[in-house]
Order: sequence, then structure tokens, then C-alpha cells
Amino acid sequence: MTQTPADTIISFLSYSSNATEGLTPLRNLPDRKWRRILTWLDEAGLALYFLDKVIQTDSTRQIPSWVISRLERCLLANQARVSELSAQFARLNQSFAAANVSFAVVKGFSMVPQYCPDASLRHQGDLDYLIDEASIGAAERIVLEAGYNLKPRTSSQEFIFIKPGNGPPSQSQDQYSPLSPHAVELHLNMWDSDQHPLPEIPHLFSPARAQSHSWNELSFPALNDPDAFLLQVLHACQHLFTYWIRMSSLYEIGFFLNHRSSDTLLWNQVKQRVGENRIVREFVVVVSQLSAKLFAAPLPDLIQDWARETRPAVRTWIDHYSRECALCDVPAYEFRFLPKAKLVLFLQQQYVDECRDKQVLRTRLLKSTRVARMVESVKAQPSLLLNRFWWKRQLVIRRTLFHAMAGLRYLLEIPRWQWLNRTKTSPLGSI
Repeated sequence: MTQTPADTIISFLSYSSNATEGLTPLRNLPDRKWRRILTWLDEAGLALYFLDKVIQTDSTRQIPSWVISRLERCLLANQARVSELSAQFARLNQSFAAANVSFAVVKGFSMVPQYCPDASLRHQGDLDYLIDEASIGAAERIVLEAGYNLKPRTSSQEFIFIKPGNGPPSQSQDQYSPLSPHAVELHLNMWDSDQHPLPEIPHLFSPARAQSHSWNELSFPALNDPDAFLLQVLHACQHLFTYWIRMSSLYEIGFFLNHRSSDTLLWNQVKQRVGENRIVREFVVVVSQLSAKLFAAPLPDLIQDWARETRPAVRTWIDHYSRECALCDVPAYEFRFLPKAKLVLFLQQQYVDECRDKQVLRTRLLKSTRVARMVESVKAQPSLLLNRFWWKRQLVIRRTLFHAMAGLRYLLEIPRWQWLNRTKTSPLGSI
């Protein structure tokens, strides 16, 4: 199989000590291909991690100087963005504490240093909080008073606020600018069953279980280590089931596994938290093994034990489909003939009640969460129907083509899926 530039970069970023191939296959690429690689790195969230690894390994001579310069400009911009976000983050935390809001910071700055060694290496678009239901009214008022506007809601489990200002970035590198918009998200539950036709996962996370976390001379409540890991897993699955998982999520989970895979106390705590919940246990296996496939992250004994207990059809999906689903391009940005993103439906159908199976798959083949958000936006602001810039940002034609082509690709793949599972049984059973 021919190695793509993405394969070369992923191998270069690997956590394996044996990953010595370097960037030699990229050395003679033309500038136009490098521009496409840079866009992919930006959208995958890997651009600044890639720059950091290039510098650490003294590999700058293998990359065009203009590429290094572009990445360095993005790093400087992102450092300014982190500074701006952290100031707003501190103000919100102080206001929440003063109003006795029960909250825990999730993702974002709480991931440093366990999942990311330096906040300036990851692009952050949101400030995320897990809020106790009794505190949601006070938290919402604080965010509104800070100058954010509530977006039309498409879920009962989250409130998303955007500060008025510049529109979405016109180019992928613009996302690093401190002027690029960010959101504040208040979550009542970190697994949103409203968006996925899957059995509900009981509330695993609560602000009441938060512990103090320190970053950049700030202290704030955040999830403890086992809860934070499980949250990263569910967050990755949430994106996987909406047809695109940000590659940096798997890279950051790999960073955590690379440093904590031998921490017996941690994995005993994870085992206790998961208990007999088969859904969560298999999600941990799917995400961790995908991180291992891509970035050679080491797997702790617990996850290897769970992998051996994973149902055959789930095992088939991990072995034959997980990597290509993770490497799919973002549908809105790049047209691909028969994209593979909806092959995740083979995994998803393992968790759907049998009586709903056909109806759910038909819905997921046609459904676009973007359409739901568009409808809600128009209901809240009918004038958007006449706004050509708004229509342009929705990329309606590209998204329609993606769902049509990806749905067809799924249907064409069904015979192979059935053949791969021909000697296996995968009863849905009880979760």
C-alpha cells in the first residue's frame, strides 16, 4: 500500500521509540501538496504538535523553509490566543465561584499537562464546563453578562454561547488568531444521547467529584484522573459517531497512555468507575486501540484484558475499519468520491436496540446534525434566509454530496462486512 503524506506524518508523531523513518518521503513534495498538508494538519489539530516534534528531532532540513515559517507564525498566534482565552477563563471561573456555581472544568486547559505538555501546542475553540443542574441558571446568567450570546439549542444537555465578533476563519491558519471566535459550553451531561441513537450512559461525571487542578498560576475544579480519561474517551466517540474525529484527540489520548499505561492504581480506579457498563468498556477499547494503531500508544493491561472480551463484530470493526474512518477528511472541506466516514455505522449498530436497528440506520444514513442546527438558527433569526454569507458558510451542496456519497459507500460495503463476520456471532444482548 502506498504511504500517503498523512501516513508519514502520523508515523513521525508516533510514541514508539522505533519510529525512526522521519520525514524523508515528504522531502521532494511540490508546494501545492504542502499547502494541502498544512490544511489537513490545521483541521486535524496536529499542526503545532508537528512543528514541536520537527524542532525536537532537528528535522527542519527535511521541510521547506516556508512551511516552517508558516507553522511558526501559527504558533505565535496561538500563544497570543491562549493568553486571551486564559484571561477570559479566569474571569468566568471567579464569577462562578463567587456565585457558588457547582462546576468542573472539562477538556481545554484542564488537559495540561496530562494530555498536552503545553497549552500553546493545541488549538482550543471552546471553554467547557460541567455544571450541576441546580446551578445552570446562575451559570447561564454569568456567561451572558460576560458578553456571550446563547446559540439556538439542539440538545437538552448543553448550552453553547458565542461572543459576537469576527466570523468563522476564512483559512485554516486563521483559527489560531486571538481574534478567531471561541465558545463557552455549559454541559449538564458529557454524553449527549439526544444526538446519538444509542442507549443512554448513566451520568459518570459530576462536579461533586471534582478536585483542584492548577495551570498557569490558576487553580480551578476539574475531573480527577480516571474520570478525565473516561471523558476523553466518550468525547472521542461522540465525534466518531458524527463522522469525524479530530486526530489530535487520539494523539492526546496517546500522550496520556504513553505516560500512564503502567500506573496500576489509575487503571484500578478506571475499572472501578466503569464497573459492568459494557458500552463504556468497549468504547475505551475502541478509542485506545485506535490511538495505538495510529500513534503506537502503549496499552495498559486492563484495556488489553477488555479487548479480549470485546464482542466479535466490534473487534472486526476495530481491525478493518477504525483507522480508515479516523483518517477521513472533514466532509465540509474536501469532496471525496464515496468517502468512508459512514462506515462507523457498522460499529454503531452494535449498540442499537434490535427493534430500532433498521429505522436508526436509515435515519443515520440521511441525518445531518448541521441541518438541525440550521433549522434552529432560522427559527431564532428568520432573516438568515436572506443572508447570502450565512448560506455560503453552511456549504449546503458539499454537505449534501457528502451524505449521499458516504451513504452509498456504506451500502456498497455491507457485503464485505457480512463476509468478515461470516463465522462470528455478535448478539446485541443487554447493555
